[in-house]
Amino acid sequence: MKKNLRNVLVLGLGLITTIASAQMTVESKTRALQDSEDAVKQRISVAATWGGDDWSVHTSSDVHYDVNNDGTVAGYDIYEAYASTDVMGFGTLTVGRQDLSFGSGALISSNDWGLNRLTTDGVDFAANFGGFDINVGAFGRDRDNNYINAGGEFSGVSFNVLMLNEGDASAHGYDFGYGLMGGDLNLMYSMNSDFSENEMTMMGASYNVFENMSLSYTMTSYSEENTGTFSSANSAMNGGWDNGMLGYQAAGTDVTSIGLSYDLGGINLGYTMHTVTHGDHDDDASVISLGYSMSDNASISVDRFTYMDANDIEVESTWITLEIGM
Repeated sequence: MKKNLRNVLVLGLGLITTIASAQMTVESKTRALQDSEDAVKQRISVAATWGGDDWSVHTSSDVHYDVNNDGTVAGYDIYEAYASTDVMGFGTLTVGRQDLSFGSGALISSNDWGLNRLTTDGVDFAANFGGFDINVGAFGRDRDNNYINAGGEFSGVSFNVLMLNEGDASAHGYDFGYGLMGGDLNLMYSMNSDFSENEMTMMGASYNVFENMSLSYTMTSYSEENTGTFSSANSAMNGGWDNGMLGYQAAGTDVTSIGLSYDLGGINLGYTMHTVTHGDHDDDASVISLGYSMSDNASISVDRFTYMDANDIEVESTWITLEIGM
């Protein structure tokens, strides 16, 4: 009996010590549709990280629910769970479930707006060679998605190259940027091809009018030769307005986007107007956002979306979001 009690005490002490040594974070995000009692989204995230100088273990889980006209849907996800270790000073090897984002995000990016964030299960090796960041890895149930990503910047020119393959199919993204006028004017160009060889091209510019105000212009084109809609299951653009953005468009579509952002310290204002042109038909979509940081760990924001749905019916929705972390 005394031996069993001793073992229990040792195990309990070890568990308490392990929990106490971890860096813990808790975040709560509540989003509600204005003028509606049947549209509330809630996500609570709990994360912990253990580690030393050459290694770390990170876990994060999401508990979420969605209240809508069809009832309440609740869920639980392991958001991230991975272990990282230094590889003889050459780079960092990470194994497990990870949130990856490369380049423009057209092929691989996160999804923080929606309830179900995007992650990949696999292995990633990250290293820096001569100022260039290199990521090589594989993900998927059978580790059949392989990728290599390289990015860097020199003399005001930035680039990012992402190559993906899934069996015999391949996808790629090339992103380029150039800064002028001391960084006040930035030009960008992006070419992307998905696994079905559908192509999407983006070009644009952003200009810092004042220290806290910037303007942006972007033209996005989807090739008329596409066999379908450009898509990637690992990008937040795949979800469209459910993920708080315009998302992918059909073949032969051109999208012109003009944006304004203004930072007043704790207050942030943003406006983006999209003009979606397909043949002789134009549709407009807009996003207005207003955010206020109440403290380092709490913020509130209002986002208004106006767009045409698949049935050419105009949709207007205003979401209020409260975020609290610790």
